[in-house]
Amino acid sequence: MNIKIIRFRTLSKDFDKNLVSFFILEGSKNMQIIQIDNEHLIFQVEIFAGKEKNINTEKMLDKFRKFYPNKYIDIQLEKDIDFEEWKRMRLRSLSVGKFTFKPIFDKTEEDDSVIYLDTLVGAFGIDNHPTTIICLEMIDKMEPKFKLAVDFGSGNGILSLALSRISKSPIIAIEIFYSYCLEIKHNCKINNTENIIVLNSDSMKVIKELDFLVSNVPLSVFADPNTNILNSKFNKAVFSGIKIESKEEFINLLDKYNIEILEIVEKEGWIGVITQKQGR
Repeated sequence: MNIKIIRFRTLSKDFDKNLVSFFILEGSKNMQIIQIDNEHLIFQVEIFAGKEKNINTEKMLDKFRKFYPNKYIDIQLEKDIDFEEWKRMRLRSLSVGKFTFKPIFDKTEEDDSVIYLDTLVGAFGIDNHPTTIICLEMIDKMEPKFKLAVDFGSGNGILSLALSRISKSPIIAIEIFYSYCLEIKHNCKINNTENIIVLNSDSMKVIKELDFLVSNVPLSVFADPNTNILNSKFNKAVFSGIKIESKEEFINLLDKYNIEILEIVEKEGWIGVITQKQGR
């Protein structure tokens, strides 16, 4: 597998949800803003492709301009790297409380205190995002006791693997992307973890009742009733993935589902909450 790193230049006013959605749908990952001023903005994306697939960035730009003729965009940089080089750029060590994560290529000997991570497709969870750290800090603090836990929107399985170090009870990792499910299974295998069940789904409706829930997903996913996250029958939960500017909207959403906030924290522009279902 090869990865193409591309930097685009656009007008600051043109960098909006439509632009972000377009590049995500085109297969872009790890979008980040590199530079910004009063008028212009440079952002970077990574696009994964098989060895036989050629990524035509000019064709992508032509498609973008067809959809959004009034938006300005051009290419600043293109760089091709192989997958192993990309993994060494992205996978980093992380220590949060009792949890220590290391890239699989740093493994020198068996150490049961370390959770090793590898990546097959760059699933969310490999880049030590603030929301991932928020969830890990809350799990470390709570040490939740459960007979069944669910990690909804599991990404690469990092939060499920953390929970597996607290309890040997079943943990269901639910993930909408099948390729991410394969990555979770791979990370379970390299850590000899057997109590994580991977479910390829976009909803929690199949889960009748659970003790503990963790979900690190965007506000839109929490708000979608089809996911059944907030309507599920859990005891306690950790939620993150919410930007600070959407804090009040999220609090109101939790109140709608009779979910009590026990603690709320902010980190680098994001929030996380420890909650419990009222009446349970």
